[in-house]
Amino acid sequence: MSFTNKEIKFSKKIQIEDSLNVFKKYHDSLITEIFYFQQQWLTNAFKRFKDFDKYVILIYIINKAFKGYNDHFIVNSFDDFYSKVNFEIPRINIIDLSRELNISKETTRRKMIELEKDGALIKEKKKVMLQRIGQEIQKPIDSIKNLSRVISHFSDHLSKESMLKNNISKIEIEQKIKSNFTQCWQYFFDYQIPMITRWKAIFGDIETWTIWGNCVYNQNLVMSKLVKANHELLKNNDTWIKRLNDYGNQGLNAMTISELTGIPRPTVIRKLKILLKRKLLTKDKNNQYLIFSGPGSKNYNTEQIKIMDEIDKIRKINGNEFSNLITKILNIIIL
Repeated sequence: MSFTNKEIKFSKKIQIEDSLNVFKKYHDSLITEIFYFQQQWLTNAFKRFKDFDKYVILIYIINKAFKGYNDHFIVNSFDDFYSKVNFEIPRINIIDLSRELNISKETTRRKMIELEKDGALIKEKKKVMLQRIGQEIQKPIDSIKNLSRVISHFSDHLSKESMLKNNISKIEIEQKIKSNFTQCWQYFFDYQIPMITRWKAIFGDIETWTIWGNCVYNQNLVMSKLVKANHELLKNNDTWIKRLNDYGNQGLNAMTISELTGIPRPTVIRKLKILLKRKLLTKDKNNQYLIFSGPGSKNYNTEQIKIMDEIDKIRKINGNEFSNLITKILNIIIL
């Protein structure tokens, strides 16, 4: 399906500055839904592929195709895209792929060979074809529903602040994303892939970040319930990580983390030991894991303070980029 020639009501366009202001103002209510969406996406990715690096390489390759479509003003719907037996993708440079995804060249080359053996990719002389199996593995049925719920919630706040005439339902957003799938999902991957590499730079690998992230998500849920009656605790967005450590006073055990993430328990335990050694987690008397030094901690060592600052910087970058993603998709819907 090609872009249609229609009049655009520019006065209705949502500005990124407005979205950023809304995100900052309603950060603590929005972040819970964003965490849920992100953790579900990661969990589904691991359960399907059992290999985060290979999965990220696959979506990077698919996104190259999406960008090629959009550069030539072509938009495929969800049904159109997934009805293809295969489709040609732009040629992939291993060095560029390795650099952009923060994966070693040797690992990148090995994962590409594995994707060929899996039947996801086929090289035909100068062409690289993505086969149906590669498309089906990352078919984002649940992710579209979960993202639509977050965007709908975001539209509630935009409407409340008179930046949007009416809020937009989850169903309408889901339908619009599916109708403009390759365009919307390029925007999604353009957010998701750099976000993953930013976290990977801190945690070393995606599994470790996913495990730590589930502890964060759990403590955020606990904190949200605890401070519901005391909104004074929610005013300073800059101290969110500190608030989370202070008020999210319930952790997760290794078995629960394994069940939530789909990552095998021995791997979870191995990664937890790394996180404990780096003081990114602590373990309480009930063998539950909490971020940093746990609730009530006042004394943080130099390394913890440094990492807390880095995490907060990345959180802010991700918040800005997520606001940008939501703005782009909402403008597709309303314009």
